[in-house]
Amino acid sequence: MDKKAYTLIIISAVLFCLTFSPLHFGFLAYFFGVFIIYALEKKKNFEAFRLGYIFGLITNSILLYWIGYATIPGTIGAILALSFYTAVLFLIYAQIQKIAKERTYLLFPFLWVGMEFGRSLLDIGFPWLNLAYTQTYYLKLIQHASFTGAFGVSFWVACLNVIAYFGIKNFPNIKKLTLAFALFFLFIIIPYIHGTKVMPEKIEKGDLKIALLQGSIEQHIKWDPKYLDYNFQVYTKMSKEAAKKGVDLIIWPETATPTYLLHDPKYFNVVISLAESLKTPIFTGGLHFENPSYDEYTYYNSAFLFTPDGDYPKIYSKIRLVPFSERMPFGQIIPFIRRIQVGGSDFTPGEDYVIFEHPKGKFACLICFESVFPDLVRDFARRGADFLVNVTNDAWFGKSPGPFQHSRIAIFRAIENRISIARCANTGVSMLVDPYGRVYNQTRIFVQENVVDDISLRKNKTFFTEYGDFFGKGSFLISILFFGLSFLLKKL
Repeated sequence: MDKKAYTLIIISAVLFCLTFSPLHFGFLAYFFGVFIIYALEKKKNFEAFRLGYIFGLITNSILLYWIGYATIPGTIGAILALSFYTAVLFLIYAQIQKIAKERTYLLFPFLWVGMEFGRSLLDIGFPWLNLAYTQTYYLKLIQHASFTGAFGVSFWVACLNVIAYFGIKNFPNIKKLTLAFALFFLFIIIPYIHGTKVMPEKIEKGDLKIALLQGSIEQHIKWDPKYLDYNFQVYTKMSKEAAKKGVDLIIWPETATPTYLLHDPKYFNVVISLAESLKTPIFTGGLHFENPSYDEYTYYNSAFLFTPDGDYPKIYSKIRLVPFSERMPFGQIIPFIRRIQVGGSDFTPGEDYVIFEHPKGKFACLICFESVFPDLVRDFARRGADFLVNVTNDAWFGKSPGPFQHSRIAIFRAIENRISIARCANTGVSMLVDPYGRVYNQTRIFVQENVVDDISLRKNKTFFTEYGDFFGKGSFLISILFFGLSFLLKKL
């Protein structure tokens, strides 16, 4: 066993973990990959795979341990499964190294971002720990995400790692060291200048006043049928307080109504009567089911818009479900998998990209971790959403880094599409985000609080909104290409 390689991987994993919120050490992301590249030098495929799996186990266990607050078996399954992504990445690097030799490090940005893109695909998609999300405290450096998307920012961070490796590898060669410093400086200063130029001095607000209701109802109360009345009492009281401030839209969080609302006349009437009496639309998360056939029911994690005119509410059902917690991956393809119990739910993914109408603008809803999927959010922006509402219930994650990691991801969705986001979380973090990623009126976690403020409506479509991601898909394809060539050229 190469103890040096394992030590380097452990150092790299620790640096990687330190870069994510709530810590403010995002600059360490510029160097963690240097240790990976050194550790993988001249490694055979299986050893590289093992190193990658260890890296994945360390980082996922430290950064995602809080998933266990939802379901412990689901957490174990998720961590074991997610660790395969970096294991496969390291294996591919080692395989390409057979033909590219010492120049393989130049492909590191493509391979890393290709892995991130791959991690977003299929039912198991969980692109939570992308490099881009380490940079959310450096807003002026990431404004180019309106062109490149988050994968482009991840690519930029990976390039900084390559430049750092080049400089260290060629120390003390003054000429090459100077080149490395110059490149590193340019890679920082050019995005910074761009960010300084495009960002207005003040937070962009508009004439749409929104109320975010953070009820802070803990899980053991929220899902206990004995406390169902209490849930509605909390949000009814908070809604009345918000309405006094002349708001245009009241937002309750994900599953704020923990009942099948449209099939429960008592609580349905509570919400629709409240919207009518306050003369204000109420947008709330809740449960929903349909009966497509006589002996079949489909269950959804949904959101509903109740309007003052008393019309039947418009519904959006969550399209991207949390693997293992909300749905067993590939259960639709392999039916027996759906019978495996890991302590979560068995929801059906929604199919419709719903745009809600408000007198002052159109909006779309992201439920919980849907905010981590750039293409999903982009689709809503392209369909005419003027602003986004992200409802979530992060009470599952307790007082852990989870709610903070989750909230910071929304910053990229705002920048990519130059769109305001109203994020309403049961126990926090609730906040408003302007089109440049600036957060305002952020709440503390596990505190009952009303957030009332204005947001701006989207003015134009960005390059990313119009044309989508190139860096993620391109890096994924280039990784596959070089992986295939490594076998072909080795035989020649």
